[in-house]
Amino acid sequence: MQVGISAIEYVLGSDTVSVEELEARGALDSPAASLSEFGFSCARLSRESSYALATAASNKLLCTTGVDRASIGALFYAGATPGCHAVETPDPLSAFNYPVAQLQYELELTHAAAFGVSQVGCLGLMASVTLARDFLLSSKSASRALCVSADVLPAGCKREMIYNVISDGACAVLLEKECDRNRILAYRQVTKGYYWNSIVQKNEITAAYFPTARNIVRDTLADADLDSSNISCILPHNVSLRSWEILLGLIQIGREKLFAENIARMAHVIAADNWINLRDACETGRLHHGDKLLLFTFGFGANWACMV
Repeated sequence: MQVGISAIEYVLGSDTVSVEELEARGALDSPAASLSEFGFSCARLSRESSYALATAASNKLLCTTGVDRASIGALFYAGATPGCHAVETPDPLSAFNYPVAQLQYELELTHAAAFGVSQVGCLGLMASVTLARDFLLSSKSASRALCVSADVLPAGCKREMIYNVISDGACAVLLEKECDRNRILAYRQVTKGYYWNSIVQKNEITAAYFPTARNIVRDTLADADLDSSNISCILPHNVSLRSWEILLGLIQIGREKLFAENIARMAHVIAADNWINLRDACETGRLHHGDKLLLFTFGFGANWACMV
């Protein structure tokens, strides 16, 4: 049985703020000029909550595709930050008010089981897509699953994390049985809990990033019975272009295969990058039937993930 990704939609924060303006606001740790050299030009900031963006991205996908909402058997909601998973009030009982259930109700996904995916950082949406694929393969009755990620940083907070510029946004991904497009051939995830404290072990995480990334890419390609020469396009997480140039050298894939256009214009949208890039690469005609695509991401925690 085949499970493929049939549709992707996303929304970004409505305010486009240049790295120079972010520096003027005190929202960066590095000079704007340095971040520009790393490939960034702006960030997208939202005036709305992460839940509002998740709802907007989901409704956009459901309206665009026109799928029967009753046919969606599962909803996976991902967010990297704790605030994305809370609908709390002073009443202790509100700690059990979950946005994934609220989203299921408001989207009228009456037959969808609801799952929240957290504590994997920027892996949230990739992990959700993998879980959704496995759910569909194991369920006789479910034919579709919807995955949504949304992250909005608190107003006034820093917009740089270890030399990367962060944007607010949400992305919705629809998976379907018997869909012959965008099929998952292989997936790997590595968690190195030693690096759980992102503040204390910031330098150690940076040192471990490249060798672990190289190894997981090689292992995932091997799982799919492929090598680097078989890859037509890399759909990245939108971290610094310079870091991608280093990683490309380690995995022996040419720069021309990296879809890097979104790094400058939307920065790092936490869990959504790979899927936004998949949609935009399709829309621009960059991808063709039969292409083998490589998606890689890293999330604090510390988690590395790769998908073909």
